[in-house]
Amino acid sequence: MPKILMEAQINKPFDHWVGVFDTDNEVRLANGFTSIYRGHKLDDPSTIVVLMDGDPSKMEEFMSQPEQAKTIKEAGHIVESTKVTILSD
Repeated sequence: MPKILMEAQINKPFDHWVGVFDTDNEVRLANGFTSIYRGHKLDDPSTIVVLMDGDPSKMEEFMSQPEQAKTIKEAGHIVESTKVTILSD
């Protein structure tokens, strides 16, 4: 399975973002995405980095589901800043 590397900006403190992200784990799993790593750039806690297993072709659909979009906004994730890189397994 390919890996999905996602980098984005957040507009809330990292501790808030990671709390929301971790709480949402079951939803990600139910949609076929397994988190491998989540953190931030060492010199920039407002730039989050996520590495996941999952089908990249389903990522956009998953993130745009109304409930998921609400969770993303609540976490402080600035969707327009998201950069996604698909990696080989």
